[in-house]
Amino acid sequence: MADILNYCRMLFKHREHERYNVQSGTFVIVAPGTDGERKVQIIDISMGGAAFIYNGRPEELEKSGIISMLTEKESLKKLEFETVSDVPVIESDKTSEEFRRRGVKFKWLGIVDKSELNEFIEEISTFQK
Repeated sequence: MADILNYCRMLFKHREHERYNVQSGTFVIVAPGTDGERKVQIIDISMGGAAFIYNGRPEELEKSGIISMLTEKESLKKLEFETVSDVPVIESDKTSEEFRRRGVKFKWLGIVDKSELNEFIEEISTFQK
């Protein structure tokens, strides 16, 4: 019964921030543990967080907690994040590598951080989801 209620809440819960799809070539740089940096494709972004696709194990990225975002023209300094979801991508079953979709929530942002993030989103967004 609790699962049904949680599912209904999820369906009807409005997002706090508008979410946008991003232009091709928009990436996140994640530094997981000691393996060096990893560049992965962003799927969508909002003032509250972002989602990206990566291959590997979820535990590897959990060690980082910090991401940087960049395009060919723009870059955004490091932002602290907290993982909200991390699920396998269905299409990855057909390949030898497992790809995952990770949704992250940005941790505290100051006024300058919010302004820079807003400008970055305006530069890279294609349309609202």
